[in-house]
Amino acid sequence: MLTIILFFVVAFIAATVASVAGFGTATMTIPFLATIVGLKAAIPLIACFHGFSSLWRLVQLRQMVNWRLMLLYGVPSVITAFLGARLFLTVPIEAIGLGVGIFLILWAVYSIVSPGKTMPEKPWILTIGGCISGFTAGLIGLGGAIRGAFLISTKIKKETYVATSAAIALITDITRVTTYLVQGSIEPQYYWYIPVFFVVGFAGSWVGVRLVLKRLPELVVKRVVYVVLILVSINFILGYFGMGLTQLVTGVGG
Repeated sequence: MLTIILFFVVAFIAATVASVAGFGTATMTIPFLATIVGLKAAIPLIACFHGFSSLWRLVQLRQMVNWRLMLLYGVPSVITAFLGARLFLTVPIEAIGLGVGIFLILWAVYSIVSPGKTMPEKPWILTIGGCISGFTAGLIGLGGAIRGAFLISTKIKKETYVATSAAIALITDITRVTTYLVQGSIEPQYYWYIPVFFVVGFAGSWVGVRLVLKRLPELVVKRVVYVVLILVSINFILGYFGMGLTQLVTGVGG
């Protein structure tokens, strides 16, 4: 029981962090929940939590959404999220996580070393980013880091970045959660997590947007994103070797 309570505390913190970084909800919570219910059960459950957190961020920042970015990035993301979710039960996720981790850590380090560089908002670049993040979101539940890497490298403001990221995440989450439910990936014994996620997602997102995001300078938000990207990357890479930051910190798991 204590482990479950601790998990929901971590989930609240994750929703708060994601309201600043634009991602990180799943990255912080999947490894922890996996030690309680197993990885195959944790991924679709956290997809529900991720969707609620994205919804509450979007409700608070709905007027800041960049709809051009949302469509160029979001539509491909929805399509590939469906494909990734369909493959969820058949593909080993650790190897994919290793590749994603290496890519993200190189991207984050490059962005820190060359802070003046921004990504051109070209349709083909955004479409490719949407395809990659949607597919990884559906397959391993962790597409937000890639989405964050692409969007934070454009010239959009911090609120627009978080709002647009939340809008893209929400439509992606609706797609993959629906797919998980149809193919029975969420076991009935874990349904009770869903209403709790609804409440925790609201609380964490409200605190993150109202009390943190609006008070942080633009440059600080970008640095937070890059630091979280590096931590996410390390977690992916450790996961390939059967470890993870959550397990190392809590001592839980194999």
